Formats: sequence, C-alpha cells, structure tokens
Amino acid sequence: MTAQEFKQRYMPHYRLLYRVAYHLTANAQDAEDLLQDMYLKLWQKRDSLTDEATKENYLVAMMRNLFLDQRRIKRLDTTTELKEESSPPDERSLDHQIDSKDEVQRMEGLISELPDRDAKIIQMHLMENRSYEEIEQDTGLSQGNIRIIVMRTKKKLKQQFQNITKTWTN
Repeated sequence: MTAQEFKQRYMPHYRLLYRVAYHLTANAQDAEDLLQDMYLKLWQKRDSLTDEATKENYLVAMMRNLFLDQRRIKRLDTTTELKEESSPPDERSLDHQIDSKDEVQRMEGLISELPDRDAKIIQMHLMENRSYEEIEQDTGLSQGNIRIIVMRTKKKLKQQFQNITKTWTN
C-alpha cells in the first residue's frame, strides 16, 4: 500500500479517532500522542491489514486496545520504580499508608452496602477503570443511565464517607 492509498483509507477517520483518544485520555497532548501511535501501528501493518481495518468500529476498538496496553505498561513501570526504592520509608509515610489502607477499606465497606446494580457499576468504573461503553456492553444499560448512576453513587459515597470521618474525628 502506498502512502497515498493509506491516507485515502485512514485519514477520513482522523476526527473520530481524535475524539475517541481524547475521551480515553482526557488530555489533548496525550490524545495526539495516542493517535500518532495508532497511525504508526497502522502504517507498520499496512500490507497485512484487511478491508475490515478501514471500518470505524475496528479502528475505535484498536484505539481503545492501544490505550489499555499503554496504560498497563505505565502501571508496570510505576510498580517497578516503587519496588526499586531501597531506602526505608519514614514514619510519616507509614502513617499515611496505614490511613490510606483504612480509607480504602471503609470505602469498600460503603460500596458493599450499595444496591447490587450500583455497586457493580461503580466497581467496574472506579476500580476496574472500565469505560462507560464497556459497562454498557456488560450491563445492557445505556451510557446515559450509567453516567447518572456513577454520578449519584459517587455523590452518595462521598457524603457517607464524610459522615463517617466526622464521627471518628469527634
């Protein structure tokens, strides 16, 4: 495939793919980088791509998978850096770690008290970092309904968490 053929096939999808990348990254610079990486990957595989690869749903799925792969790699890099730190943590950071673990446990307890549907959706969204589209596929609810459930559940959890911390500090 020549460069001209490549442009004719894939550049018409640029705006859609940029919007998807921006939705995934929530940052214009990261979206541009992700889009550039995707076009590079398409270019490298240009001779082995099927006609299916020119369809929008294929390209969007490819964008999402590339984003997830990059995020996994970044997460692995971060955990490697943390393990490589050889100096022992100071007492203040240990207190912070203990407090953070307690807060996570409290929040998990609050989530477990939610109705099953809301707990499942908030867990998929916050803890598994799944998109509204992925949650829609699993639950059958519309993305609009999922957004509303997530917003209301976050608000409810925040209020309950604040009430708990107020009673413990008094």
